[in-house]
Amino acid sequence: MAFARTKTYTLDAARAAIQRYCAFQERCHSEVADRLFAMGVLPEAQAELVFELMNDGYLSEERFARAYARGKFRIKGWGPRKIAQGLQAKRVSSACIAVGLQELDEAELRAYLLRKKEAFAGEQEFVQWCLRKGYDRGTALEAFRSED
Repeated sequence: MAFARTKTYTLDAARAAIQRYCAFQERCHSEVADRLFAMGVLPEAQAELVFELMNDGYLSEERFARAYARGKFRIKGWGPRKIAQGLQAKRVSSACIAVGLQELDEAELRAYLLRKKEAFAGEQEFVQWCLRKGYDRGTALEAFRSED
């Protein structure tokens, strides 16, 4: 049995709902488009609403990429590769991905890896963990072999 929508939205109601959705936290274009589709908004109205959200400052892919990169690094400890893959999965443009990755400070990344290396017994175990977290092999080896 197919999904049946129980609520229909007028254009004004959809506008108010999607503004609340975007005001709650940073969103990317694909999340907003998926939400509008789930709400049953017509494609022509979706484009209009997305344009209005961008003009009113509710929606900015660059701002989203910056917030995503900062959050994933500080909360989950993700490295640059994993953050870039996450942004690609959300269909963020490559220019915005580059802007988002600029938020990562090399000194912070290094300090994070130096703190985490204490939990690992061997070099290979630490490097494998770093690769899973989205760091490159060279950075992981440099952090492990560092005397800091």
